[in-house]
Amino acid sequence: MKLKLSQEYYISSLLGGAIGDALGAPIEFMSIRQIKDRYGSSGVTGYVEYQDGEGEFTDDTQMTLFTAEGLLRSWQRQAAKGITSIIVVGYQAYLRWLYTQGISLDRSKIADGVYDLEKGWLIQRKELFKLRAPGNTCLSALKSGIIGEIGNPINDSKGCGGIMRMAPVGLIFPGKNKESFDVACDLAAITHGHQSGYLSAGFFACVISDLAIGEELESAIKNALIILQKWEGCAESQKAVEFALSLYEESKSIVKSEPERIPQLLEKLGGGWVGEEALAISLFCSLIFNNDFRKGVLAAVNHSGDSDSTGSVTGNILGLINGLNAIPEEWIANLRYSDIVREIAEDLHTSIKEKGNNIDKDWWNKYPGY
Repeated sequence: MKLKLSQEYYISSLLGGAIGDALGAPIEFMSIRQIKDRYGSSGVTGYVEYQDGEGEFTDDTQMTLFTAEGLLRSWQRQAAKGITSIIVVGYQAYLRWLYTQGISLDRSKIADGVYDLEKGWLIQRKELFKLRAPGNTCLSALKSGIIGEIGNPINDSKGCGGIMRMAPVGLIFPGKNKESFDVACDLAAITHGHQSGYLSAGFFACVISDLAIGEELESAIKNALIILQKWEGCAESQKAVEFALSLYEESKSIVKSEPERIPQLLEKLGGGWVGEEALAISLFCSLIFNNDFRKGVLAAVNHSGDSDSTGSVTGNILGLINGLNAIPEEWIANLRYSDIVREIAEDLHTSIKEKGNNIDKDWWNKYPGY
């Protein structure tokens, strides 16, 4: 299908996710009461982590960037060699992220792919060499040196560390919602072996894929539900999504007159610590505030749960729907390392636009095909 959205929307999707991540980072482990006691009745309304008013993204966005890098390297390999393994190349990208967290592996213990720590531009960005609350499941799974697979799960985790990094999958497969679903499930299963852990990731990427060609959000969700229902072990994720949809229908008029009730409504969907809950919360906030990036992302972070992950997923969705002009200028200007996010987004769009044929020396050095 033909790409309909301009580069701006790819930037606003990934930048929106990074902004939601940064807004939620300082309050991730606080209850809504604690948030309001500290920041006022409206909760967090901007960056609060640093005194200079700047915000910084966490491992959610770090891993999103390396997901994108793996996809771009795989795309390059396909264009140059005619064959690739997205999962193996993606796994190697995640090992580079692991290295930024201060963990390197014995290369002889890694059976698949090229464990390269020197090539490519992303690993050269030393700003990413920071511990920003990395998830224990991602760390332990990658430290094993084994690629988790759907048919051979590495653990039984359904934490939200799978879903929060999958926006680039939908962006690199615009209009190919089933392919996006399948690839995201495979990439999430590298670290998260429970069905709800990888199916929520697949669902999210599927929605992003449809939004990337201009589909309406409700339509994209319905399309993803059809695909989800064909998977074994889908009941839990399906129930979470359907509950989010019914809660949206029941409460959309209430929220307009009583916005202070949003955290109470979100509690019905869970805390967002696991994949299907993070998906449900993010879909609900995106549906309620479909045309208002600011309100939607703030709703997604001001609750008693995994604020940065739900803020990140919601930011990816609403950024893609509404574009850069919908994101408050001060949030963009005061986000640390936003240039890294922008560059990855631009390159994702460039690869799609040029159908992977850009394999000149500079591009190959930037995204080596292995």
